[in-house]
Amino acid sequence: MATRTFRRRTRVASILTGLCSVIALLAILPASPASAQSLLTVNGTGDGRDANPGDGNCRTASGNCTLRAAIEEANASRGPDTITFAIPGSGVKKINIGSTLVLNDRSGGTTIDGYTQTGAQKNTHATQSNAKIMIEITTTALPERMMLIESAENTLTGLAIHGNGTRIELLGEDADGNRIVGNFIGTDPTATAISSSSSNASNAGVLLNLGPDRNEIGGPDRADRNVIARNGARGIRINHGETSENVVENNIIGMTGDMSQGGNQTIGIDLQWWTWGNYITDNLLSGNDWYGIDLSHSAMDNTVVDNRLGTGPGGNGGNAETANNIGIALKDNPIGNVVARNIIANSDGVGIWGKHDNNGANIFLDNRIGVGSRGASVGNGGYGLLLRGHDEIILNNIFGHNEDGAVYVTDTTNGGTRFPREKTERNLIGQNTYYSMTDPFIDIESAGQNPNDSGDGDDGAHLLLNWPTVTGVGPGEIYGNTCANCTVDVYVSGVVQGNGTLEVNTTNRGTGAGWIGRAQANGRGRFSLASALLRAGKAVRLAAVDAQLNTSEFSPSTRVPGSFSGNGSGANASIGPWEAPTVPQRPAPYVSSTFSCQSQGGVVSWDDADVAEYYVFFTVDGAERYVGPVRGTSVNAPAADSYRVEHWADGFATNAECPGDGVAAFSCSFQAGALSWSDVGATEYYAFATIGGTESYIGAVRGTSVSAPAASSYRVEHWLFGSVTNATCQR
Repeated sequence: MATRTFRRRTRVASILTGLCSVIALLAILPASPASAQSLLTVNGTGDGRDANPGDGNCRTASGNCTLRAAIEEANASRGPDTITFAIPGSGVKKINIGSTLVLNDRSGGTTIDGYTQTGAQKNTHATQSNAKIMIEITTTALPERMMLIESAENTLTGLAIHGNGTRIELLGEDADGNRIVGNFIGTDPTATAISSSSSNASNAGVLLNLGPDRNEIGGPDRADRNVIARNGARGIRINHGETSENVVENNIIGMTGDMSQGGNQTIGIDLQWWTWGNYITDNLLSGNDWYGIDLSHSAMDNTVVDNRLGTGPGGNGGNAETANNIGIALKDNPIGNVVARNIIANSDGVGIWGKHDNNGANIFLDNRIGVGSRGASVGNGGYGLLLRGHDEIILNNIFGHNEDGAVYVTDTTNGGTRFPREKTERNLIGQNTYYSMTDPFIDIESAGQNPNDSGDGDDGAHLLLNWPTVTGVGPGEIYGNTCANCTVDVYVSGVVQGNGTLEVNTTNRGTGAGWIGRAQANGRGRFSLASALLRAGKAVRLAAVDAQLNTSEFSPSTRVPGSFSGNGSGANASIGPWEAPTVPQRPAPYVSSTFSCQSQGGVVSWDDADVAEYYVFFTVDGAERYVGPVRGTSVNAPAADSYRVEHWADGFATNAECPGDGVAAFSCSFQAGALSWSDVGATEYYAFATIGGTESYIGAVRGTSVSAPAASSYRVEHWLFGSVTNATCQR
């Protein structure tokens, strides 16, 4: 979403004599004021307002520069601004605010840099946070929100923000391209103390609401890492369909900065209500009372990649403090989200929880579920994945040490109240590695039925698809029967390696199952697979996948004998592995709009944005009026206080605003038989004369004077701004 940009043009008020003087002056003229960087320095901990916003000085009535006054001055000034801190004395400086701090700088963005205060230090720790923050913002006034950002390209850094209400809210479609980096959000400056948090479910450490795009919370550098903990409700909430393509990266979410405390934050990151295209990467999401991540209410096409959930910083262990209740929750119709390359471990309950069966087309790829980064046992307290949904892909994951098993598939839910119930079907569960868990590794149930107990079920999850049966097996080959034209995934036992993978190329029976190949059954359901990994003494397990990608449970274990036994007839149709979906790339960074306008001499002009039509507005006395559509890049416009030019590209409105010279006072005079008046840019004026107490109409005039009879008084009117404006004068 593009943002509004403002530019001011310097006017030369006098004509210089002599060509050499002109050249010399042009060589030293300063740049446009729009590119100037305004520096505002906070020198007090009070909460007073700026005495005169827009005068270039941060000064309250008492003469100090408070944070509130600096923000108000930044909002009113043109061009980018930087707010620094030089509050006298040592130690942390606490700023207790009495109402919301509103950052609405629409002319270049504002940076608020708490690291400029004496004693502050950015984080240098590889996995935790050792940042020293010396500016603390808190409240006892219980505002709905503490800081509100409504404009683009602002940066907050080096601040400890805690108290009641949402700490930081980015609100609306203009709040794009902001950076929240290097802060403690929800804790005091030690990053350990609990915040005085409200339990209101709408509160958050950081809330992105109703349209902010391409903002960054955290970043790739160590100094960018935020600690977002102790927020009562949510650490980060990304909300509503207009809110998209934001990046949350490299933060500690749920634990204190030294990793000593978790809890008191129900959800680490909550993405909901059609928000789309957001990118959650390289975060530590541990110690959250409910979920590490919640994808809900039609959240779509979001990417959760390379995060650590429920573990310590290194991802290879966890304890009671780092545990989430559930690692990742999906509920109320999340669609097309990608969960890839994460460590999802040490949950009190399920690792990944599909609450309702109307989840759809989500992808779970290359995750370690119950397994640490180097193979440690950090199992979840329930299933690794509880699957309710349709058209999901569960591919190439490692499941280990989960208390109830790897994957539990069911549709025994009412589907919730907001979305229609759908069957759990067409879910591909393939090429995963399973070990050190309760068997069966894939457990499919529906309405209390076990799929292969009856052998003929077709009314439950995955149509209660039956597993394949083995008809013949020996070293290097296996044959069997399954559903017509289905594919068969073949797994063999092996030994867990230190990196958490399952080594299958061994004669040891082992403790798990690793995927070794896939076979295509013919129209009669016959299949065969040849593989050198089918060695004597290994245990073989099979799963069927039908044409709609419904996946069966594993077949019972079959031991590979020393020589072939059984029926060896069948279709020899080994096929390649399942094609893994592509993990989306990080969204493109925010690019500032260069669309700007200027006004001079009754003409408003603007940058060429290569669109067919522009829409021009002018404002007088706070009321905006429409000039009209324009197909060029300039138009004659009436005198006004300010102008706005709008165009639409890629479905979004892009605006430029520029100041005018104001409206001249409308007055008239009569002299030597001529009535004249000030030019305010109207197309037509209407003149009247009063003689003997009766007003008579002189006529409509397109200039600024007209011959008039002698009269006691005159009146001139125009309708430039949609209502009548009059000037009166006497002879």
